[in-house]
Amino acid sequence: MIDILKRFLMVAFAEWKLFYTDAAAVLLLVVASVLYAFYYPMPYKYQTVTKIPVAIVDLDNSKVSRSLVQMADASQQVDVRHVFSEVRDAEAAMANEEIYGFMVIPPNIEVDLQKGQSVNINVFTHGAYVMLHGNISTAFTTCALTLGATTKVKRIALSKKVPAAQAMAMRDPMPLGIQVMYNNTGSYSNYVVPSVLIMILQQSLIIGLCLLGGARAHRKFRKLQRDASYENENMLFRYFGRSFAYFVHYCSFILLYHFVVYQVFDFPRRGELLPMAVFAFIFFFSVINFAMVLSQVFVQRETSVQLFLYMSIPLLFLSNFSWPTELVPSWMQTLSSLVPSTYAIPAWVAIEQRGASLSDAAGYLVPLATLSVFYMVLGLVLTHLRDGSKLKTGEM
Repeated sequence: MIDILKRFLMVAFAEWKLFYTDAAAVLLLVVASVLYAFYYPMPYKYQTVTKIPVAIVDLDNSKVSRSLVQMADASQQVDVRHVFSEVRDAEAAMANEEIYGFMVIPPNIEVDLQKGQSVNINVFTHGAYVMLHGNISTAFTTCALTLGATTKVKRIALSKKVPAAQAMAMRDPMPLGIQVMYNNTGSYSNYVVPSVLIMILQQSLIIGLCLLGGARAHRKFRKLQRDASYENENMLFRYFGRSFAYFVHYCSFILLYHFVVYQVFDFPRRGELLPMAVFAFIFFFSVINFAMVLSQVFVQRETSVQLFLYMSIPLLFLSNFSWPTELVPSWMQTLSSLVPSTYAIPAWVAIEQRGASLSDAAGYLVPLATLSVFYMVLGLVLTHLRDGSKLKTGEM
């Protein structure tokens, strides 16, 4: 038993050593996973979009319209740069991207509100910027609704001769309270960065493992160390010994992300130890076996870089975190089911951000585990076939 463990660890330690002796492997397996984890979230440091340049077209120029302008300017989401008296001036400013939206206050708004008539306030936003569009609409809508509610409460209080609190209850007998869960700030970074972090781990692991070669025939250093015991070990020792090296190495990144990256950028962190440990085991097991399969196919080490470096964005969208799965074409759903990140990203978000238990995340973890076993069997078969083939090193 001790001899078996010794042989197993010998292969793992040899692979660990290779991480730091091959320049390309160092960049992919060491530097990339750390550098991108801090580099990618940096533009979203402030998390929410605030003080978006906007304008207001005041066609009434009354006390009520000026109150509405002041309310909008006091909002954290927008910054009222201009107050125009003509719509065409606001349109010209938005065409030049001096502003990204404007609100039109119609004439006679004060008189109409006093009469109890409805008033239409139009908001125009720059639709090319989705996040800006949403925040501008929310800010202007909130101001308009607040002004309308205040006016109506005052009118009810005066006409019914009741206190303001009772008038407010009469105006809105069933108030609606909305509480955003898991992302209280509405931050874009809280939404997108955790998913990208999992993609970074997957892509760097796949490319890095393929760079170091899969079968003995493809190993970069075979000519120099063809007689090394760990290069000529039993197939199972080589396969699982190398897999163990990558697994332990990448588990350190999960810990780094949870305890450091999430803390530095103030991401929601609700994951418990057991679900995170199970996720890490299944996720890395699936990605390593997936990479082992691919590494048996590539003869040129640059092939993995050329292929998977440029597939990061398509694979990220195939995971369907940014678009409902039900609305994706069936052939794309089938294609995405072959990639570990499709199940890993929603599983990680559920466990880490929502605090999901193993049973809650089972809908993602079970397919991911199935994928792991499938690629492990395929990887062992391909490794066996490669071991029996002629040693053609190519440029590896």
